[in-house]
Formats: sequence, C-alpha cells, structure tokens
Amino acid sequence: MARTLLGFFAGLIAGAALALAVCVAAGYLFDISQAEGAYAMGVIFFWMPLGGLVGGIIGAIRAFSSRSPH
Repeated sequence: MARTLLGFFAGLIAGAALALAVCVAAGYLFDISQAEGAYAMGVIFFWMPLGGLVGGIIGAIRAFSSRSPH
C-alpha cells in the first residue's frame, strides 16, 4: 500500500511538471496570447492539475503492478 501511495505522489509531481513544461513550450511555439494572464491561469488551474492527476494514476498503477507477489 505504501509503495502504491509513493508511486501516486511521484506520478503526481512528474505529471504536473510535464504538463507545465508542455504548456510553456506550446505558449512560445504557437504564439499563444498572454493577455491578462488568461493562458497562465488556464495552465495553473486546469492543465497542471489534470496532468498531475493522470500522472498520479499512472504512477500508482505502475507501482502496484510492479510489486513482488507474496
């Protein structure tokens, strides 16, 4: 159980960081308007939590499935 929880938290952090990196890169590559911080708020309040949640679920599944059968 502890390993699964640790995998969830590691995936949570990695997923949010990856979502932030992709969104920042997309902002520069596709010249997305930064008017009044609307894009940044979308990244912080939608894309990063979504990426963290998906990463946490994937991390928990990987940690659970890689445990040794006892």
